Amino acid sequence: MKNLLISHISDIDGVSPVILLKLVKMDFDYTLKEPHEMEEYIEDLLKTDLSIYKTIYITDLSLTEKTYDLLKTSNYFEKFRIFDHHKTHLFASSYDNVVIDTNECTTTLFYNYLSKRYSFKRIVKDYIEHVKNLDLWLWVSKNDLFAKELGNLFDLYGKDMYIEEMYQKLRKSHKFKWNKFESKILQVETNTVERYLEKKNNELYKIEYEKYKIGVVFSERYRSELGNYLSVSHQELDLIIMINMSGGMSLRTSKDIDISELAKKLNGGGHKQACGAPIDTEFKTSVIKNLFKNCKIVEIPEKLK
Repeated sequence: MKNLLISHISDIDGVSPVILLKLVKMDFDYTLKEPHEMEEYIEDLLKTDLSIYKTIYITDLSLTEKTYDLLKTSNYFEKFRIFDHHKTHLFASSYDNVVIDTNECTTTLFYNYLSKRYSFKRIVKDYIEHVKNLDLWLWVSKNDLFAKELGNLFDLYGKDMYIEEMYQKLRKSHKFKWNKFESKILQVETNTVERYLEKKNNELYKIEYEKYKIGVVFSERYRSELGNYLSVSHQELDLIIMINMSGGMSLRTSKDIDISELAKKLNGGGHKQACGAPIDTEFKTSVIKNLFKNCKIVEIPEKLK
């Protein structure tokens, strides 16, 4: 009987549960989503016949209380197993089929769950440690360059190729290391990232909003590295917000302050020092109308409807 995995599309902590299920040869379907898509997605999913699935896993996606109300009133709530580590999801930790731990990455939580029934090679455990160090931004203090480079490979490969390449590496190898091709492209990418960070530093706006002093920059790439770089470089600022008009907003701080409350006000959520918020279609449409006065919007991308 098949299983279903629903996970986060945007980073290696979101896609690594896919790799783990492939490694244990589980028969499963999967889909990757952004957190702000989940409420509508779950509502539509519950209207379908889910009896074809034995278990439905949700990983690295913070759900709303409304989504849990939908799940609880359905006939399928017992099928769900939910793993997450975002602070905004802590309210759901009392459910028996939900695991929330803000001190771990989701991949670690899912690995621990699977390890009760499946055996993994040492290389898989090493890989998961790298994922954790990147996702919780521990790689700097632990000097884990492999973790940072995993994030770079994800940006280079894209989600589908990353999943396949890491699956093959973990399946065939016994020690986690880069081959010659990976080493070469990572060196090129390191140089590219350094130039990008400096460029964006020169494009930084500074604003005051609510009680915060904020650096704002338009950026579609290298969110974690850019956020950390700008936050460390500008100690006068409380946090950095990176705006990706194709995606949403990413909030980062290197200071010991909780910016998840601000993310919540922006209809988002996440961790204490790293979180995100969506940019709605209405706002994106208004930008086009402001740029092109009196224009008529003929069609909106299907994904944004």
